[in-house]
Amino acid sequence: MPTSSRLRVAVLAAITMVSAVTPALGAEGVSTAWRDGGFRIDRQAVVSRSDIVLGGPNVANTQSLPLGNGSLGAAVWAAGGFTAQLNRGDTFPDRKSPGQVTIPGLAKLANASDFTARLDLYDGVLTETGGGMTARAYVRADTDELVVDVTGADPNADQTAQGYLWSGRSPQAQASGAIGTLAETWVDGPPAGAGQTFGSLLAVTAGGRDVTSKVVDDRTVQVSFKPNKNGAFRVVVGAPGWTGGDAPKTAARLLGDAATASTVDKKHLNWWHDFWAHADLMKVESADGSGQYLENLRTIYLYQEASLNRGKYPGTQAGVADLFEFSQDKQDWVPADYWFWNLRMQIAANLSSGVPELNTAFFDLYTSNLAAVEAWTKAKVPGAAGACVPETMRFNGNGLYTGPDPEANASCDATIAPSYNSMTYSTGAEVGLWLWQAYQHNGDNSFLRKGYPLMKAAAQFLLSVAEVGPDGLLHTTSNAHETQWNVSDPVTNIAAMTALFPVVVSAAQELHTDDAFVRQLRAAEKQIPPLPRTDAATHSQVLTPDADAGGQDVIAYSTQPTAPLNNGENLDLEPSWAYGLIGDDSGPLTDLAKRSYDARRFRFNAEWDYDGLSAARLGLAGEVEANLVAITKKYQVFPSGMGNLFGSAGAAPYNEETGIVAANLNEALAQDYDGLLRIAPAWPSDWDVNGTVSLQHNSKVDVQVRGGVPVTVVLEAGDNAAMKVRNPWAGQSIKVVDADTGRAVVAPTTAGQIAVNTVCGHKYLIEKSAAPFTSLPFGPVTGVAATSAKHLGPVQIGLDKPVVSATLAETYDNVAVTADDNTGPGNIDGGGASMSAKAFADVGVTPGGPVSHGGLTFAWPSQTGTGTPDNTVANGQTIALTGTGNMVGFLVTAAYGTAGGTATVVYTDGTTQDFSLTSSDWFGGPGDVAFTAAYQNRQGNTTYQGSAYVYYVGVPLQAGKTPSRVRLPAGGPGAVAGTPSLHVFAMARG
Repeated sequence: MPTSSRLRVAVLAAITMVSAVTPALGAEGVSTAWRDGGFRIDRQAVVSRSDIVLGGPNVANTQSLPLGNGSLGAAVWAAGGFTAQLNRGDTFPDRKSPGQVTIPGLAKLANASDFTARLDLYDGVLTETGGGMTARAYVRADTDELVVDVTGADPNADQTAQGYLWSGRSPQAQASGAIGTLAETWVDGPPAGAGQTFGSLLAVTAGGRDVTSKVVDDRTVQVSFKPNKNGAFRVVVGAPGWTGGDAPKTAARLLGDAATASTVDKKHLNWWHDFWAHADLMKVESADGSGQYLENLRTIYLYQEASLNRGKYPGTQAGVADLFEFSQDKQDWVPADYWFWNLRMQIAANLSSGVPELNTAFFDLYTSNLAAVEAWTKAKVPGAAGACVPETMRFNGNGLYTGPDPEANASCDATIAPSYNSMTYSTGAEVGLWLWQAYQHNGDNSFLRKGYPLMKAAAQFLLSVAEVGPDGLLHTTSNAHETQWNVSDPVTNIAAMTALFPVVVSAAQELHTDDAFVRQLRAAEKQIPPLPRTDAATHSQVLTPDADAGGQDVIAYSTQPTAPLNNGENLDLEPSWAYGLIGDDSGPLTDLAKRSYDARRFRFNAEWDYDGLSAARLGLAGEVEANLVAITKKYQVFPSGMGNLFGSAGAAPYNEETGIVAANLNEALAQDYDGLLRIAPAWPSDWDVNGTVSLQHNSKVDVQVRGGVPVTVVLEAGDNAAMKVRNPWAGQSIKVVDADTGRAVVAPTTAGQIAVNTVCGHKYLIEKSAAPFTSLPFGPVTGVAATSAKHLGPVQIGLDKPVVSATLAETYDNVAVTADDNTGPGNIDGGGASMSAKAFADVGVTPGGPVSHGGLTFAWPSQTGTGTPDNTVANGQTIALTGTGNMVGFLVTAAYGTAGGTATVVYTDGTTQDFSLTSSDWFGGPGDVAFTAAYQNRQGNTTYQGSAYVYYVGVPLQAGKTPSRVRLPAGGPGAVAGTPSLHVFAMARG
């Protein structure tokens, strides 16, 4: 590829991907979804394939499902019947929640034996059914309200809905008529803030009979009512943006007649249906099910993104899906700061999925803060010009990393000691390049005019920190992102200058401005150093491009390859995907990039792993598949489809991994980042797909792929343009026909690349000359709605129908106790540690023997010491509760700190009793200790001289009721190193 073409960065392909029902068959069985001038897709049917289905109640907050309208979000789960945490994207600096809401009257529904639930992505509605009741919950797309519509309730049973906050919050609680409110404000003060006021408002009301509100305490309000005579009622929770004022009046204006109107979902449903009408969908089929699972994650991502990012500020910042937080005010990282590294996959996925409007808040965040960024740069990078966009940029544009010492890890701050982002200088270039790609996509000059000042300022900054060396080239000293600090010629700076300078030149020329600066950039382009090289074997040698001929070198992180590594980023792959400098047809550079890929140091190292995107750019289809499956299995830990950076189901929900899946599948199916359209450049051969891909010039391409081979290719033009297309069937004769006129546009040719001069609104059939797809039978794109949870190895979307085990022993899934001469099977903590059967025997606790404590007698597991599972890692298992007595007790312990949560006793009359089933760590801690072992076991038949503790938890049962079963707290995927887990050894009633 010519250098000028390679350097011009353009918008990523925006992809609509939907596969027909026809499986991958032989040539005689292949069909086309093209008919009567269009690509035929049943959008609702396809979206419904990815609905999240719950076979049992999601009683733990970690099992919550997301609802949102882009400004207001909610995490919803079934604790206490129905619980929702409300979150907003503008409650800075800590992103405090407006509060949680509970509806206890839905416990009958949640704990019914026939409970089931579905998050309908097409409607944006969560529907729960059970016990003759139905509840529909949604955050209205047209206003900041959570609505819960209930039918089937007892008309004569009193109902309540509570809104509450927690310790550390100081709201003003008020009750006015049928509305209860909790309102609070605070000031974002120095050193990071400028005195701006923020706040939260929670308003709760209901539709039914005799609705009243009251203040329960200084952090709780309650609405009480009876259902309507037909058993229906509605709870409405408002949470608008709030910076102070009259809370009851504001709540009344917001809520209006929402509690009693005959319908409040019309505009909501219309918005979601319109969204899915233009969003790009995907339906993937594969024999092993991995393709379908990743399709589901991609569709869920689009739902997530539409629910997160339609407000003034993005509802996700460090990859965390903040609007779906479920742990009160707990937030990962610094909630006031935005990490661009953890946002760029979302920007890419939105562009390449036909929903670029969801990037508005991202782009506005940076362009609107340009003046603040320039001021920060002037103060913190002495002598620099332009804008150093902070990698962790606060919502108000400065680079402070809010914490005990906000200056300690500030971004774009050369006045402090080198740290993760103090000298990361490439972020502004990345933002500028994405602005340019979006412009290439939309062709909107007003958009470019708004983004150009930031693009220019980023280029000015890079020029100002570069110095001309004795070799006449521009050299910089800064971070190689977060991984190497304060090093010479980091690859990120070189890639940034190489990609950004020609883009700013093109933007300036299109806007007819800055001729002098254009000349300066053109001169600087010739002075940019080549990408640094090192050896593939040791990553320690300093090499030059001359080493490429030997085929043993790779791209280096900097010209100091042995500098310490402070993070696990594969920066040697950045020139391929992030900067668009090296593709699958870049000659020797492609070979260099492939060697770098093969020799990369970190594999599946984080939820944001970008390796698959680089693999797609390099045409490595098998690696695309391997990467996506691996990171999904490792990091997707929530039944909502979301993941966590640390693979922990107890931490915050992240939507990075779903964003990676969406962007990666899109890139694998179609790319035109440099103006050349490539069809299925890295689509795995064992995944079949159909789809529509949005391109530059507001255009689209309809694609069907079977067995890795394109079947249908139709270019839908959104503008008059000369579009370059790579032959989808290399070496075979192709032709192009204008479907609107029947005119031949490109005569049969075996050329590797063709030019299609498009007319806005016309469709162009790109076909094999000898076997046009228009001769294939018609097979429309459709789908069947999900009916159960989906699984991919150890992870799943949704929840399976709970199995009621006859005994706790039936659920044992972990070996916590081992014989001293056979410690190998032990793994109480995910690291191979265990308790000693002999040490327990020394205190009278033997396999199968009785253990008396708390007035109850337990049978210690007979399996202990045999190397077979002897305990259950709590994760929502349900066990029948037999026997007699008014107490139920448990012998438990925990690994990696205190663990556990809310467990539930279900009675035969359908009522429930929640209780806390938690334990201190097995190394010791607060709690009722049942017994203690003198030492522990380790791998290799060795011991550790530290005590091991087992604890007792007892729970009084409700008098006059018959217990049916016990549901353990929801936890995580077994014993995982670093993740707290609750281990249950025995259960008894007496």
